[in-house]
Amino acid sequence: MTRRLLPLALCAATLAFAADRRFVIVLIGPTGAGKTTQADFLKRRYGIPSLDINTLVRRNRGELKSENTPGINSGSPQENLGINELVRDRLKSMNTSRGFILDGYPATKDQADYLAKLLVEMHLPAPVVLQLDVPDAVARQRLAKRQRSDDTPAQIEQRLKDYHREMDFIRDYYPQANIWTVDGTRSPAEVSKTIVSILEDELPKRTP
Repeated sequence: MTRRLLPLALCAATLAFAADRRFVIVLIGPTGAGKTTQADFLKRRYGIPSLDINTLVRRNRGELKSENTPGINSGSPQENLGINELVRDRLKSMNTSRGFILDGYPATKDQADYLAKLLVEMHLPAPVVLQLDVPDAVARQRLAKRQRSDDTPAQIEQRLKDYHREMDFIRDYYPQANIWTVDGTRSPAEVSKTIVSILEDELPKRTP
C-alpha cells in the first residue's frame, strides 16, 4: 500500500492532488500511537490545519461546563458538555477550505452527529477515520520513554481505557468504508507513506 516518490515528484504530485481534493481526517489511536506526528505530517503535506482536542481543552478549560465530565482531569475531555461548541469556534477561526485534521474528536454519538451537521454547513466531505493501531503494551513502552508529567501509570491506563471505548464507538458509528487501519508500530516515515497511499490511491477507488 506504500509507494516511493522522488522529492520533486512528490511535491508536484501533492500540489496537483491537493488542488481538487478536500479531506476531513479523524486520527484515532491509543496514547503514544504517534497521532501528533502524523497530524503534523498531514498538515504540511496537504496544507490543512489540525486540531488536538486534548490541547484545545487544556487551553480553554475555563470555558467548559464541569457537569458530567468523566475523565476530564485525566486527559480525556471528550465527554465534556461544551466540547462541540469549542470545536466549532476553533474550526471557524481556521482556514478549513481544504479540510482539517481532528485528533480525539468525535468520541460520542452526540459529537459525531454534531460534526456531521457542521461538515454540511462548511461544505466539506464526510470524515476519513485513520486508526493508528498500536497494542497497549507498545503504547505503555513508548510513554515510559517519553516521561511527561501527565504520563503517570494511572493516567496512562485511563487514556487507554478511553481510547478503546472511543474505538468501539467509531466502529459502530462510521461506515466501514470510511475507516482505515494503519500499523502504528512501524517507523513514523513508514506510517506516513501508508497514510498517503490511503488518501491518494485507495480512498478514491471507494469514492463514487
